[in-house]
Amino acid sequence: MIYKKKAILIYVGIFFSFLVFLFLSVTFQMNIPYSSRAFLEYQIAPVYSKVSGSVDQIFVKNGEFVNIHQPLFSVDNKLYKASYTSALGQYNEALDSIKTLKSDIEKNKIIVEKNRNIYLRNKKELTKFESLYKKSFISEIDLDNMRTKVLESEKTLKNSEGILDNLLTKYKTNEDSTPTLLIAEGALDKARINLQDTTILSPINGEVVMDNFYQNTSIKENTPLFYIKNDNILKVNVDLKEKNIKSITPDRRALILFDGIPGIIFKGTVENISPILAQGYSTSSSLVNIPTDNRWIRDNGKIRVSIIAENSKSIKHLSSGSMASVILLSETNNIFYNFLAKIWINIIMVFNYVY
Repeated sequence: MIYKKKAILIYVGIFFSFLVFLFLSVTFQMNIPYSSRAFLEYQIAPVYSKVSGSVDQIFVKNGEFVNIHQPLFSVDNKLYKASYTSALGQYNEALDSIKTLKSDIEKNKIIVEKNRNIYLRNKKELTKFESLYKKSFISEIDLDNMRTKVLESEKTLKNSEGILDNLLTKYKTNEDSTPTLLIAEGALDKARINLQDTTILSPINGEVVMDNFYQNTSIKENTPLFYIKNDNILKVNVDLKEKNIKSITPDRRALILFDGIPGIIFKGTVENISPILAQGYSTSSSLVNIPTDNRWIRDNGKIRVSIIAENSKSIKHLSSGSMASVILLSETNNIFYNFLAKIWINIIMVFNYVY
């Protein structure tokens, strides 16, 4: 009987221990989300040239701090200068052609008006000749000559009107919409942009990370050549379970433990929560990939959370991508939950040395 009672007590103890563990586990996950799959991220911007060519001059050195829009290097611009000069000539030529077209239109308007007056005058003369012919004052040959003259003046008028119509078709009331001018403007703008792009500027404030980049190196457009690293603001990115999304808000406090600095716990603040789940993103040409699972409870979706690390000077020696463990403190700053969070991150800190 004594052994039976002991066995019952052991089973009851195990059962209640399981309930306590389950309660603590659920409470832990709901109130202080944790992940050991976080990673450090620097603000890194690739430097590339928008034009191809040969590196002409390099204005900065590896490790130098630069400001945004500061010149970094230049590409040999001789060909681009020549292209710009050619495009400028074509643009001026287009302007001259428009001026010539306007001048021709004005001249042809005068010619048309002159031919119209001649035609109308000849028509009046023809009426007189017809009246004189009826009275037998002129011969039929004189009348036929006058009719021929009217027909020729009418033909001349129509020809000049046709020329004027063609000129007016080419000319646009809004000169800026003239096709030849638009083409020339586009070519000039492209040449100007290419010439400007021969001097490459820094995309952000930061430190130059440049390896194997030399003068006279041949480079291709839109190919990363080196990077600018800004480590003044260091972020820790972590994927947390989707069930916590309501409680993960900006400015929520966090504790961070880097694998590269296992003995120090850093503090941080939630900066941003990504609006896109990894499982729910797909290109326009494919369907969303929903993984199948035979578990009775499916895996949780993951939401990307960015955390700004405090005391960034102490972790600048870590490489971008360094792994870390992250636990969020209580949303309501609950003392009990924060106490559990600190105990857990300290346990992880110890295990980082042995595992």
